[in-house]
Order: sequence, then structure tokens, then C-alpha cells
Amino acid sequence: MKTTLVFMFPGQSSRYPGMLGKLARLHRRAAEVLARCSDVLGRDLDAHTSEDNPTAFDRNVDVQVGVFVANHMMLSILQAEGVDAELSLGLSLGEYNHLVHIGALELPEALRLVQARGEAYDAGPRGMMASVQPLDLETLEEVVEQIRGQGLGVLEIVNLNSPKQHVLSGDAAAVEAAVALLEDEHYVVPTIIERQVPMHSSLFEPVGAALRPHLQRARFKAPRLPYLPNRRGEFVPAPTAGEFVDLLEEHVHTPVLWRRSIDRVAERHPGAVFIEVGPRQVLHNLLDRKWSSRPKYATDNRDDAAGHLAGVLAALRQHLPPTPRKDVAQEASWTS
Repeated sequence: MKTTLVFMFPGQSSRYPGMLGKLARLHRRAAEVLARCSDVLGRDLDAHTSEDNPTAFDRNVDVQVGVFVANHMMLSILQAEGVDAELSLGLSLGEYNHLVHIGALELPEALRLVQARGEAYDAGPRGMMASVQPLDLETLEEVVEQIRGQGLGVLEIVNLNSPKQHVLSGDAAAVEAAVALLEDEHYVVPTIIERQVPMHSSLFEPVGAALRPHLQRARFKAPRLPYLPNRRGEFVPAPTAGEFVDLLEEHVHTPVLWRRSIDRVAERHPGAVFIEVGPRQVLHNLLDRKWSSRPKYATDNRDDAAGHLAGVLAALRQHLPPTPRKDVAQEASWTS
């Protein structure tokens, strides 16, 4: 069975202060990416997201830009060390990293789109989001219907991430009522993951409309690798510029079909090896053994970043033709 490496780019929940500086110190290629992205946006991204800045992620635009850049920095390390993938996909914001990886967008173009996307989110309607696990989709749908009957506003299931993990989004009162019901009657303790923006809900349709002109001005190219958008959870053969625009606009205010996307990759590529490329280990942890038995790796580790990544690279090279490569720990010393 042929092994297929698959990069997974995480969304905006995968962040922590100081992540950009840590990656820049880890490998000189990552430092080059950070400097390039700072030049494109005209501000020092490392300083803005440092551990010393208490307002580093107060604005959604800074969250989105920070995670997008961190994801690409990690990608640059893997590629510099001779590890690349035949397939990729991205969760929510991570889809923009996917677009760069498959060749549909150049890095500066994608970065400016992410900046515009974040600004549109900050100007959009207010709301709340909550992560719910472990609970099956059918039971959660029943809870949503119960709350909708109370007239508290919009409440929708907007991330279908795994068989037992989903995300609610909508008006704050409705999300809070759902959280209380889940705790009291289903013994599930949801986690509030967003207190400002109701992403991927129908409330965000005006935000998609505000982003559309920026998408229409972008220079999309025919990708060199398959395109797998969150909106469909299906591969899109030979996507046109118009399809990219439509799918990325709809992506703002429609559900993220992550579970379906992963299942499609596994069906098409039984030898898939999944690699989370970015901060934290959110996507890696979603792939529990009850859902997927395929090998999985997370590239980030907050305790021993260099040692952990060196181990991951060594494991991934077992799937590649043997080629001499520098150890990531050696690279770390070049940039310290």
C-alpha cells in the first residue's frame, strides 16, 4: 500500500503568545518567512504576538494573521528538511495555508486575504462559539432544536470536526442556553472557544459579502495539487477562479465539513499519513483511534520544540527516499 503524506493546517484556535518567535528561533527558514510576512504587512509580527504583549490576540485579524503565518513557518521547516506532502487540507482559516501549499495562491496574496478576512470578522456581528465533545451529531442536533424553540436567536452546528466533536455558533444567549442544557441533561461540559465572533454561522453572511471583493481581486492560479475545501468536504477537480471566490465566501458563513474531508482523503488514499502543520495539536488530537487508525503526527510541542520536531522529521523520512538532511536541532543553533 502506497504511503501518502497529508498536511493538515489548523485554524485560529491553534495559537499561543510567542509562537512566531519560537518558530523563528527553531529554524532559519522559518525566520525568513516571518521577516517576509512582516514586510508584506508593514509591521513586526513577532513583536506584536510576543508573550510580553497582553493584547496580542485581542483582535480577530491578529489571530488570523498570526496562525496563518505560524502554519506557513512550520511548513517551510518541513520543506527545508526535505518533507513535503502530496495532499493537504486546512480547517477553517487553515484553508488559506492549503491554498498556498497546493499552488493556488502565492504567499503574499494569501496573507493579504487573511488580513482582509480578519478585518471583516472584526467588523461583523457579535456572537459566541462553543466546542462540544464527546457527543454524537444526532444528539447535538436535538439539543439545537430544543434551544431554537426558546426564541433566543441563531444557534447552528458550524464545525463537524469528528464523530464526537462539533462546534456551536450563533447569538450569545442561544449558545449559553445550549451549553447549560448540555451540562445539565447530557453531562457534557462544552468549552467556549470564541466570545466575539459567530464564525461559520448564518449571522456571518454579511461578512462573507464584505470579503468577496477582496477574493475577486486575488490572482488565483490552477493548483498543482488537489483542492479540498471545507465548504464541500469533497475534492474539486480543476477549480476555476470563480469557484475559489464562491467557496471561500461561503466558507465564512457555512459549516466546516472537516470530518467529511478527512474521510474523503482516507477513502481515496488508504495509506494516508496525517501531519498537523502548525501550532498546538488540535487536529492531531481529533483523529482518535475510534475514528481513524491511520498514522498521525503533530509538529508542535511547547515543552521541547526542537527535539520533538526532530523526532517527527526522522519518523516521516522513513516514508521518503533516503536523502541526507541537516537535523532541525542544528538549524536551531544557526538562528539563536
